[in-house]
Amino acid sequence: MLDPFEAQIRAWIEADPTLSAAAVLQRLMSADPSRFTKKNERTVQIAVKAWRAEITGQIILNGDWMKDFAISPPAAAGGDMAHRATAQSGNNLR
Repeated sequence: MLDPFEAQIRAWIEADPTLSAAAVLQRLMSADPSRFTKKNERTVQIAVKAWRAEITGQIILNGDWMKDFAISPPAAAGGDMAHRATAQSGNNLR
């Protein structure tokens, strides 16, 4: 059902990653009102979710997103301070 529109939908999502499935459906209903109705909302939601996951996976696997982050030393190198801080927090009645 969405196959002929897949490339267009992917382009919309890539251009605006915050675009909701409901907005995608509105665009599809405007493009072809005889084919798309409000009843297709769940189908569009599932497809948009899958395509977003695929796009996100490509971004992560590409590795370019990691260039913006500084690599910190492992927690074991400086001791496990987070564990100690958690154990010492809270109300200590002595």
